[in-house]
Amino acid sequence: MSKKILVTGGAGYIGSVLVRDLLNKGYYVRVFDSLYFGEESLSDLKNSPNFELIQGDMQNVDNFPNLLDGVEGVIHLAGLSNDPSCDLDSYYTKKINVDASKKLVVMCKEKGVKRFLFSSSCSVYGTGITTQLDENSPKAPVSLYAKTKLEFENILLEMMGENFYPTILRNGTVFGYSPKMRFDLIVNLMTKHAIKDKKVFVLGGGKQWRPNVHVKDVSKAFIKCLEAPIEKVKGEVFNVGSNDLNFQVCEVAEKVGSIINDVKIEHPPSDRDNRDYNVNFDKINQVLGYTTEFKIEDGIKEIEKNILNGSMGDLEDIKYYSIKTIKELLNKPAIITGKPIRSSFLPFALPLITEDEEKEVLDTLRSGWLTTGPKTKIFEEKLKKYAGAKYAIALNSCTGALHLSLLALGIKLGDEVITTPLTFAATANVIVHVGAKPVFVDINKDTLNIDPKKIEEKITSKTKAIIPVHLAGQPCDMDEIHRIARKYNLKVIEDAAHAIGAEYKNQKIGSMSDTVCFSFYPIKNITTGEGGAVLTNNEELAEKIRILSLHGISSDAWKRYMKDGEPSVWHLIEPGFKYNMTDLQASLGIHQIDKLDHFLDIRKSYANVYEKEFSNFKGIILSKKIDDIKHAYHLFPIVLDTDELIINRDEFINAMKKENIGTGVHFPSLISGYYSNTYGYKEEDFPNVTFVSKRIVSLPLYPKMNVEDIRSVVDATKKIISYYRK
Repeated sequence: MSKKILVTGGAGYIGSVLVRDLLNKGYYVRVFDSLYFGEESLSDLKNSPNFELIQGDMQNVDNFPNLLDGVEGVIHLAGLSNDPSCDLDSYYTKKINVDASKKLVVMCKEKGVKRFLFSSSCSVYGTGITTQLDENSPKAPVSLYAKTKLEFENILLEMMGENFYPTILRNGTVFGYSPKMRFDLIVNLMTKHAIKDKKVFVLGGGKQWRPNVHVKDVSKAFIKCLEAPIEKVKGEVFNVGSNDLNFQVCEVAEKVGSIINDVKIEHPPSDRDNRDYNVNFDKINQVLGYTTEFKIEDGIKEIEKNILNGSMGDLEDIKYYSIKTIKELLNKPAIITGKPIRSSFLPFALPLITEDEEKEVLDTLRSGWLTTGPKTKIFEEKLKKYAGAKYAIALNSCTGALHLSLLALGIKLGDEVITTPLTFAATANVIVHVGAKPVFVDINKDTLNIDPKKIEEKITSKTKAIIPVHLAGQPCDMDEIHRIARKYNLKVIEDAAHAIGAEYKNQKIGSMSDTVCFSFYPIKNITTGEGGAVLTNNEELAEKIRILSLHGISSDAWKRYMKDGEPSVWHLIEPGFKYNMTDLQASLGIHQIDKLDHFLDIRKSYANVYEKEFSNFKGIILSKKIDDIKHAYHLFPIVLDTDELIINRDEFINAMKKENIGTGVHFPSLISGYYSNTYGYKEEDFPNVTFVSKRIVSLPLYPKMNVEDIRSVVDATKKIISYYRK
């Protein structure tokens, strides 16, 4: 049975030569390649019984658990090559060349794959200190490409151990014809220019040294290492090339000019090239008996032949240039290229739960008391202290908090309650549940909150309350709302589902109105799994809400069943609801609230990055902050300026999903659907909310994210917006 070898990047410049050589020697070859440059280089091998092609991105290599089945050796060629290509996006380069490569090593060790050959580069020497650099010479990589190669070399050697024996091959500057041709390598590029333009351009001064090696000789070196006794090559580093193929760039140009007729060598002005290395190749010759077969002249002639016979087509096709192909991949959305910014999906929001919460929940489970009890009381105490309110009633949701606030404040059938149509359905639904009518007021287009200037025109004799919603965590203009409320004797119920931790004129949201309602849903600034709370400074109101939250009876179970509790016989004061918070939920909350300010600091720092990146970015409109507030940054909404784009909001969301990034919509307008059908509301009467609700998107923003996550969101958003601009 043929020995099975995995070649990553096997459809590439070196790989497409190496794969054929391996097959010719009787190996079974499995290729893993992204095929970003196409699969033409391997198309004639598809019917070979010993050939297998698996398309996949190295970033997702761990999503291919069977990739190494039966494999006895790995030749790892995959990665971003070419200095300019790597410089396009340093984050992406490191993800591919280092992080993804490390994943592959972990998989090899788990599967017991002993042989691992890594394709590195002599460019790790950077600016040479000696005239002949051997494997032990100091490394001074200049480019990001070389730095990532060296970084993974070090990781690879650190991970070497029993049953895992890596070998590192530092290739010289490769040249020559390949089924997957490249014209961004010095010999190949000069040859192309000489034939097409009758000119050869010498850049960077021309005196810099380069060690050159033919692509077929690189393939030969890999096979030599693969077939050598493992004791000879394990943990070893080999420079791949020949001492007599070290040339200065100007000498390479002269060789091209000596073979291609009527060529002019030009030295246009250019920055000095700091990459300068003359390399020694004695070790690979002495240890493995390796010698090269091809000279630079051989490579020039074979490239000339293939260009002149027309088999290569358009020499400017991006498939021949790494930087052009990678730039296109980076600039085009993944919905087109299939190449996402991220290798794994970033959810729109996740809670940050630590060992503190886990231990507390376990303690509650072991205590035997799971429903409303002592831990709920602890959470309420912490909550009211944090917000500066006199009373806090912990409930099972913010919906319950809003509902009970309306009931406790006497809002009933026939009344009207003013609120915003840019909110979650619960804000308006609870008004309907008490028999009242929700009266919508348009938003301020800049802040996205209810516009206080438009409230008074909606007030009638039936108006009894206002529910301002602090959208995304930015407080509404509470001074103006309270002024209006006092003028018309209206109650104010703050929907602060997004706003725990926010401040208005140095006063925390939670203590300024008749009631303030918080949410502790999993994606909120703090979570109790599901949960909410009402805060108030009115003792009578607090007691009424507490009674209504648990069926309307006189005492809860904790008070009735504890040894020193109240009599177990309860009294029904009025029909209530089942809105109480449990101790299981509160077990999360009593630790979450202690971390709230830290969470807010993280949210603010990430929001600052978004604001910096997207301010004045054509195609995106950011909301404005009012003066004298502290934003809670529960959400980071952007409004797409669809007048500048050829896609709509839903298409943008789909494009972000293809980049492996989740987003949210906060919110669809409540004007349409039920509230339009029931109360006759029309979109044209609410121009601001109609405009915003069809264009608004919330980007991921939560403490469990890291800086790389934020960067990926920024890059994906900019890429999509830039690509789809009119």
